[in-house]
Amino acid sequence: MYYPKQLPYLLDKEFKEKIEYTEYRIKELDSYSMCIWCMKSKMQIEETIYNYILPDACIDIVIDFTNESICFAGFSKETIPFALQEKIDYMGVRLKPSAFYILFEVEANKIMDQPADFFEIENSDELKNIFKARDIKERMDIFKTYLGRKMKDKNNKQSIEFVDELYQKPKDQTVLDMASRFGYEKRHLCRIFKKFYGVSPKVLLNIVRLHKCLTLLEEGKPLEDIMNDCGFYDQSHFIKEIKKYTGFSPLELFEKGKV
Repeated sequence: MYYPKQLPYLLDKEFKEKIEYTEYRIKELDSYSMCIWCMKSKMQIEETIYNYILPDACIDIVIDFTNESICFAGFSKETIPFALQEKIDYMGVRLKPSAFYILFEVEANKIMDQPADFFEIENSDELKNIFKARDIKERMDIFKTYLGRKMKDKNNKQSIEFVDELYQKPKDQTVLDMASRFGYEKRHLCRIFKKFYGVSPKVLLNIVRLHKCLTLLEEGKPLEDIMNDCGFYDQSHFIKEIKKYTGFSPLELFEKGKV
């Protein structure tokens, strides 16, 4: 199953020292969400550090407890440095690719790369209660209750399952294969993908390949096998793509065991 990796501890060396970051996979919510994540500063941050966010075709609901705000956010093509300063206290849910469109009936490309205020899209005030929660358990319970109600009676998971299938065999996929699978000609397929995923078919395939590669690196697979399994056509292409997103070559990631 597609589960993208975020590597903030790798892409800013001070992140691990000053920020506590945890992901919780919630069984009751796993039809439409990857995880609920929490990010909190261990100390007052005197100088700016960065949470580098890898593109993953997911849109997150992000709650900022320090400023009492909620937004939707997702990034399509590039690794984005998100500045962290002073006191940090965030919680979020990482929705699976296309889940935002299914749950909120707003085209994903309207949010991708341009974060939006949560209450401009969601007309319920239910989630505002989370700012009154006394601890992380209470926050999690409020979040889970809200999302559970939002997901109730939704049964359109074909677009989510497609990404899982793509993740299993990214090597064997092309944009034309995708067009054939969905029964659309290439131009119309791009419009459909941007509505559901916020990105084009080609970008989605590149993102899936990136995260498949990072997972296989973590598992200690030989670099040549990873390159072939992920569909990189030569070593130069393999190195260039991984370094573009992470700042490290596949060999550096492999040898240092940072993934």
